[in-house]
Amino acid sequence: MSDRLWFRVEDALPLAEHAAATRVHLKTGQQYRASAPDHAALIWSHDADGDWLSSNGIPRWYDADGADHRVPAETWTHTATGAIGNPVPADDGHGFLPLYTEHLDGRRDLLDLLRYARHHGMNWFGLHPDRASEATNGRYRISRYRGDISPPLATWTPASVTCDVVGGGAYRAMVATGYTTLSRAGVLCRFPLFSVQRMAAHLDALYPGDMPGEHPRLRFDGDEAVVEWEEDDGLDSRWFEDDRVVPDANRCYVIGAYQWPWTLVTATAPTTSGEDGSR
Repeated sequence: MSDRLWFRVEDALPLAEHAAATRVHLKTGQQYRASAPDHAALIWSHDADGDWLSSNGIPRWYDADGADHRVPAETWTHTATGAIGNPVPADDGHGFLPLYTEHLDGRRDLLDLLRYARHHGMNWFGLHPDRASEATNGRYRISRYRGDISPPLATWTPASVTCDVVGGGAYRAMVATGYTTLSRAGVLCRFPLFSVQRMAAHLDALYPGDMPGEHPRLRFDGDEAVVEWEEDDGLDSRWFEDDRVVPDANRCYVIGAYQWPWTLVTATAPTTSGEDGSR
């Protein structure tokens, strides 16, 4: 199990802005359990489908299907037991996350922290499950990359995997046997450096014929792999950093974990240049 839940800042910050902009706030079970007064807050909820952040603002924020808008903390699931990587709240009160808190040590409150993260390219918001960790400034973390990505007890098996995000190319990887993403949309992969380098070259070759945002690109910043996407507003385009992946102890990279639906390649599927199993 992971030490933290990880949410994308670009998903969490709009929820916080919504709660901050409303004058009335929904009373939730998390607020009652925390014995907290009415505050603009994010609500961490846990159910059979996973872990979610939502706003407690009224008027409510609804998706197109009429459901409350909420964003997931993506993680792994063990298919045999149903165990998941996210820590489970010990008490519902731990899921009440007020946006405004006065700290004697001068640290940022939650809303200001998320705004700072967005402004400085910190793409990930890490939430410690225990409310008591706030006293030691350990409750919230912002980072350019996620921690706690891979199952700690997984057995890794060599395989070839593919994904539409990388234009259907096939790449050698180590796959976590018996694990999938929480949404069951794909397998969990760790890629050796040579696979990531070939992935980067393949994506660069796709770029001249791409529409903006059709495929990402990969570049290296030292030994860190940076995932970038192109954004076009009709007048100009720019590349922005979407994720940053540091190598693990075995010098492998978890590219696209929980975001790109990697699937196993069948024996007859085409491979990219050099990915024919010869290495």
